[in-house]
Amino acid sequence: MAAQKIQDKQKAILEAAIAVFAARGFWNTPTSLISKTAGVADGTLFNYFATKDDLISEVYLEIKREMAAQMLEGFPSHGSVKDKMRHIWNRYIEWGLLHPEQFKVIHQISESFTLNESVKAQATEPFVEIERIARESIENGELRAYPVDYLAAIMDNLAVLTVQFIAKNDDKQIDYKAIGFEILWNGAIR
Repeated sequence: MAAQKIQDKQKAILEAAIAVFAARGFWNTPTSLISKTAGVADGTLFNYFATKDDLISEVYLEIKREMAAQMLEGFPSHGSVKDKMRHIWNRYIEWGLLHPEQFKVIHQISESFTLNESVKAQATEPFVEIERIARESIENGELRAYPVDYLAAIMDNLAVLTVQFIAKNDDKQIDYKAIGFEILWNGAIR
């Protein structure tokens, strides 16, 4: 029972941090506002996260884990490279559209916060299979021999643009998700 209560408070703090970071940015958010939003006493936050930096890092990891789970759910492990990439792309775009606050916060943190090496390593763990597939596809000549981290950055930036464009445009006759994937795929194939 006590362990569940601890998990509930920690989850409430993380959810409050995401909501407030999405609205105000993490640099403009005092921990007292996160505590208030989570419905816990000011000092309680520091029982779970020693510093604001620790909280930001845990928010980042939590979002990365959730995002990876969504992207890998139903993954076509025996499909073609194109099928695998399309699956990852589609799931990422869908996740971004369904979770706009998390999508915004993960990119805020990625662009404006220095994560320590341990956090970076933990954040990449759920994506090891995707990286392995990319490296194998490059070795097999199925994808261009570009650095995998660069390809991932291109995919991520194109995904941000695609999610933002879909969210701002009501034209349901145009499949921007499919267009984005074709741009990605045509740039990556040999």
